[in-house]
Amino acid sequence: MNKNIFILATALTVAGLWWKNSSNKPVLPIVGVIQVVEHPALDQTRKGILDELQSQGFKDEEKIDWRYESAQGNPSLATQIAQKFIGENAAVIVTIPTTVSQSALQAIQQSDSNIPLVFASVTNPVTAKLVKSDKQAEKLVTGVSNYVSVQKQFDYFKKILPNMKRIGVVYNPGEVNSITLNEEMTKTGKAMGLEIVFAAASRTVDVGAATQSLLDKVDAIFINNDNTALASFDSIIAVAKLQNIPVFVSDLDCLPKGALAALGADQYALGRQVGKMVANILRNPEVASSTVMEYPDVVRGEGNEKVAAELKIVLPSNV
Repeated sequence: MNKNIFILATALTVAGLWWKNSSNKPVLPIVGVIQVVEHPALDQTRKGILDELQSQGFKDEEKIDWRYESAQGNPSLATQIAQKFIGENAAVIVTIPTTVSQSALQAIQQSDSNIPLVFASVTNPVTAKLVKSDKQAEKLVTGVSNYVSVQKQFDYFKKILPNMKRIGVVYNPGEVNSITLNEEMTKTGKAMGLEIVFAAASRTVDVGAATQSLLDKVDAIFINNDNTALASFDSIIAVAKLQNIPVFVSDLDCLPKGALAALGADQYALGRQVGKMVANILRNPEVASSTVMEYPDVVRGEGNEKVAAELKIVLPSNV
């Protein structure tokens, strides 16, 4: 066979096989998921989203192209991931939680894209400038907040430590949700006769030192939806144990790690809420501009009896 004819025949065969394979494989809608960092609470949220999608018939690798990436705590990386999803013309971008939601929204706006953004576990979407109001729908942006009233949390913790006067809070000043919560905690604490003592930690490696600075100043420590502190919760517990300081938390998944008690959104259930929104948008993209953001359907309070015994604290029956 003539060499040129052989090469042409081979090329046509390969092209034919490629066309056959590609034509048999439908193009699936891309669900691009960006998570700021991996830790149990946010992982549960992500799991809830995927489980809900699958329960509604969007089986992974069968009906949707589920693509998950961690921003590893880096807002710049979150922007790059969002830009990649935009370039791939994702059907929807899902972000967990505040900082990556802000990065993704900015990338979408700068690209003039019409890709819907659905956020999860954003404490204050209005302050974060993701939506203008929690009562009205926002064009192409919706999601579920993980906000729980500080008043409810402090009331719950006071049942456990009725003589508590000073609460230490470790937070990242770069997280807008933490700044908003700090203001609410200060105001609520003052009304309840509680002094709030803050310790800043801009990186996870700073969390231990920030916790150490609180030990001689507080009766308890409270970690409230700050992702930097939650990502390094083990170091908070290790330091707090040095002086038997109880640790409260908004994240129920931190109870097995040594928190005395938690009151907050059920992160898995919150993920299922978000999953419903994503499923609706996949079926009808137009609803993205008419869906009002939501607050968590499931809020739970739990105490850790083992930790209570170690601290010689008796948990009330209503806790």
